Amino acid sequence: MNRKSLTIAATTVTAVSSAVLVAKKVKNNKKDEKINTYRNTELGKYDKNDKGIYYTNGNYEAFARPKKPENVENKNAYLIGSGLASLAAACFLVRDGQMPGKNIHILEAMDLAGGACDGIFDPSRGYIMRGGREMENHFECLWDLFRSIPSLEIKDASVLDEFYWLNKEDPNYSLCRATINRGQDAKTNGQFNLSQKGCMEIMKLFMTKDEDLYDKTIEDVFDEEVFNSTFWMYWRTMFAFENWHSALEMKLYFQRFIHHISGLPDFSALKFTRYNQYESLILPMQKYLEKHGVDFQFNTEVTNVLFDIKPDKKVAKTIECNVKGKEKNSLSEMIWFYYQW
Repeated sequence: MNRKSLTIAATTVTAVSSAVLVAKKVKNNKKDEKINTYRNTELGKYDKNDKGIYYTNGNYEAFARPKKPENVENKNAYLIGSGLASLAAACFLVRDGQMPGKNIHILEAMDLAGGACDGIFDPSRGYIMRGGREMENHFECLWDLFRSIPSLEIKDASVLDEFYWLNKEDPNYSLCRATINRGQDAKTNGQFNLSQKGCMEIMKLFMTKDEDLYDKTIEDVFDEEVFNSTFWMYWRTMFAFENWHSALEMKLYFQRFIHHISGLPDFSALKFTRYNQYESLILPMQKYLEKHGVDFQFNTEVTNVLFDIKPDKKVAKTIECNVKGKEKNSLSEMIWFYYQW
């Protein structure tokens, strides 16, 4: 075969190869078009998952009144404990679930409601409240709840109204964020004193996948660039972090409260109730529930819950408890069951 024939043959092979490549590319594109069915749409965005719930956001649903659940009058709810979470569950059952108050039973081991937000006067120890909550303006669920709970002091106002007016008229801030030398102002002056390296360590933690932090402490992801900063002093005193605490928890707190970083130096990010949280939050909820006929059973310590477990259903059948020191079983077909740790 001469040079001319070879050239023609090579050209033919090249042309055929190119045609085959083009054909494959067209075929693959058609295949991709077939697989890619994505459209810009929110259709199906709020479909329920396998647990029967869906996720949403915004005030579109926050202020809408839900339809009354079918047969709710014949259902009962038993809540163990009367802390903030348990009382909130009862309030939502009354307001949104439209369950009759008499069908809601709250079992509390102590002789008053509130859990860690209790308020006690002990003649030998004085006034005691075991816990409190640092609140800010994006506690969406809390504010949604308290817009429906009447104030105990202001006529025709909600607890949210009362709270909002107070924090507008008397906003929270600290004149002295930290002290040195037994009470002298440390003069932190709102500065973070973070180096560029420290800022990068914080941003890296913020972006790290959760599963990469499961077995790590804060000391594994930060060094002295962060620990020696004023920022770390602000953060650990605001949120009670120690250097050896979970790095994942630190990351989650960053993601939850990063919008308030400018309020760390003087606590101006925080909102407060007029009185302690027992009197300003717990008591209004308790009065609201009592007005709706909710059954409070104090001095009732739950010791065990017996379940009837089937492949597709788990139903609490019996609550074992001590009422004023005496053992007692409360038998019921509980449709809804809440447990507060």
